[in-house]
Amino acid sequence: MKRLVLIMFVFAAALGGAGCVGSLSDPDAFVDGGTVTKDVQTVFDESCATAGCHDDVTSAANLNLLSPGVESRVLNVNASGFGCEARILVVAGDPNGSYLFDKILGTIGICGSRMPLLSILPDSDVEVIREWIIELGGSQQSTLDGG
Repeated sequence: MKRLVLIMFVFAAALGGAGCVGSLSDPDAFVDGGTVTKDVQTVFDESCATAGCHDDVTSAANLNLLSPGVESRVLNVNASGFGCEARILVVAGDPNGSYLFDKILGTIGICGSRMPLLSILPDSDVEVIREWIIELGGSQQSTLDGG
């Protein structure tokens, strides 16, 4: 009996030790205990630029969020849709003044439905988009001052 207990102990120790050895190949890709960090294009690809929505074929509401150069198609560009043409899709540095952000939040007064249609973005994805809009303000500022 002692021999069986000893064998089980050695086996368990070997398995436990084998599971702890190693390291992440890219530890910077993980934050908050293992959550993968997304960029705005990943959020768009997964939630907005799907077939039949804001992809490069359908471009619902004349908005393509899939192809390269998204910024040029949303930054200081008027929204489409009856009654919302005066709204600006993305105001650099100002998420609260950006119609795209209002559509994602479902802010009262938007034309049509909250986006995406079939789900609500997780808070972490909303934050990625908010930060992207803020960062666009910094990049636009450095472009304007020659930097």
